[in-house]
Amino acid sequence: PAGQLSLLEDGRFSRCEFAYGRRYLQRKDAVAIDPVQLPLGPGILEAPDGYPLFNGVRDAAPDAWGRKLIDRQSLRVQGRPATEAEFLLVSQSGNRVGALRFGPTPLTPGPVLPLQIDDQLTHLGDLEAFQELADQLDRSGSIPPRLADFLAPGTDLGGARPKGTVLIDGFPHLVKFNLGRDRYNNAAVEAGCLDLCEMAGLETAERRLIRVGDRDALILRRFDREAGERGVTRRHLISSMTLLGAHESDRGLSGYADLYDAMRRHGVAGDHGETIFRRMVMNVLCGNTDDHYRNTALLLADRGRYELSPVYDVTPTLQLSTSRNLFFHLGKAGSGRGATLENAVAAGPSLGVRPERAVRIVNDLSELVGARWRDVMQARGASTHDLDIIANSFSEAGRRVEPEHLPEPD
Repeated sequence: PAGQLSLLEDGRFSRCEFAYGRRYLQRKDAVAIDPVQLPLGPGILEAPDGYPLFNGVRDAAPDAWGRKLIDRQSLRVQGRPATEAEFLLVSQSGNRVGALRFGPTPLTPGPVLPLQIDDQLTHLGDLEAFQELADQLDRSGSIPPRLADFLAPGTDLGGARPKGTVLIDGFPHLVKFNLGRDRYNNAAVEAGCLDLCEMAGLETAERRLIRVGDRDALILRRFDREAGERGVTRRHLISSMTLLGAHESDRGLSGYADLYDAMRRHGVAGDHGETIFRRMVMNVLCGNTDDHYRNTALLLADRGRYELSPVYDVTPTLQLSTSRNLFFHLGKAGSGRGATLENAVAAGPSLGVRPERAVRIVNDLSELVGARWRDVMQARGASTHDLDIIANSFSEAGRRVEPEHLPEPD
């Protein structure tokens, strides 16, 4: 094992410690689980105050959807919500994000725990039952025993919307479901937003739509998995939260320029200033204000270096006002989160993008999205009703920025 993680939880206070294994540290290919909070080296490391887990460990833990599933199962089996340790240990599957696995002992398989979810993968033929589970949990907050077998593929994954892992031609894919109460076709719209990002010159997650019952579902090829001579292998993954050493509740305390600086500081392969800039502009144009820490990921590459993952989780955020704020500041922390094209251009220099090029990129992308977003969404199966609901989110698309009207750069 890479090391030993210790969790102390008493309901009011928690402490998290980690120590790398001696043999692991002797390996030539040893890498830090978390380059900021868990640098390679001997001794016991303690998570900062207010952090229930080290960020690099939190990245591999379930997020809102998985935690909801596990909590409901824990209430049914144990009569109480799950603990932080149980969120890590409940599923011994290889489905969780990245390359980390957790066990109560170094032995594999480990001992049977009171709260255990069977290790299995969903196949395409199981998706209607999984969607029924998602609907039932959304409506009543309960899990029918006859659907409990479909828990495992969804417990290890991040994000708030219902999802699971499905095996297609021997390779794991992520499947994201629509719910019966959704105001619009989320699967089609997310696919369309990723199509627009690809047209904008960004690498995106490979995707397709399928029908599950009477609804669309979005299938995404997992980029934290690789197919090779040894079969499917896992890739270690960290979020921008981990690279920044930020707390996941720190909304509005970091900027895209801070992320860019952290990427350069930690030797992320390539110069990604313009890529980050294009991602930021597309979030503005698509009205995606859910650009939080875990929606930007970095994958472990050769020689212990990280590389930026493909774009994922780009969707319009519904609101009445056309004035909106991103999660990140558009430049450095404190520069402002207002999601306007002018603010995006002003942030360009902090990302290494010269002002005149920033104007050209913003105007080109604005013209692209303004002219194409409706056709792209309809090509993915979005209805006229869907387009009417999300139209307000695209209020910046089609506008042009005039250099003389720009705010001063940060």
